[in-house]
Amino acid sequence: MHALIVGDRGVGKSTLIRRVLKELNCPVSGFETKKEPQPEDPLLGCPIYIYEAGKPHRRTPENFIGYHRAADAAAVTAAFDRYAPKLLEPMPEAALVELDELGFLEARSEAFCQAVLGLLDGSRPVIAAVKDRDVPFLNAIRAHPAARCFHITEENRDELFEEVLEFMKQQLEERP
Repeated sequence: MHALIVGDRGVGKSTLIRRVLKELNCPVSGFETKKEPQPEDPLLGCPIYIYEAGKPHRRTPENFIGYHRAADAAAVTAAFDRYAPKLLEPMPEAALVELDELGFLEARSEAFCQAVLGLLDGSRPVIAAVKDRDVPFLNAIRAHPAARCFHITEENRDELFEEVLEFMKQQLEERP
């Protein structure tokens, strides 16, 4: 089973995942997306990048995925298309997969969507931050039979940490 941390923007999905990963202290593969505060374009907003999980964050044209402005975002679908094969590369045996985060920008890349769903079909434990939006790709992720949704709010995020941590420990112990 995989852990999906589901919630609105800004409630602490990524923070909870970072806390769990730090506590588990095991190899991680996958990705992290991050809205960078600088340099902000006055018309487009803040740049968003996708980074390999567990590795230093380096901004390059290849991992630039779009801009975020207020409640709006514009994606560079080709960046997700380029990144999709990385999700399917061999991983260290003990690694778990971090997908931080899955939202509507990723949904525009069929290759990326298929790679994510393929990871959820696999036996390697996944922990993912998933936006709580009505988007077909996100709906398919949340309804995946091998995934358990943990709904995070500002009120429950501290107590949810222990529940998700125990769940992920169990998944790591039970894997083949």
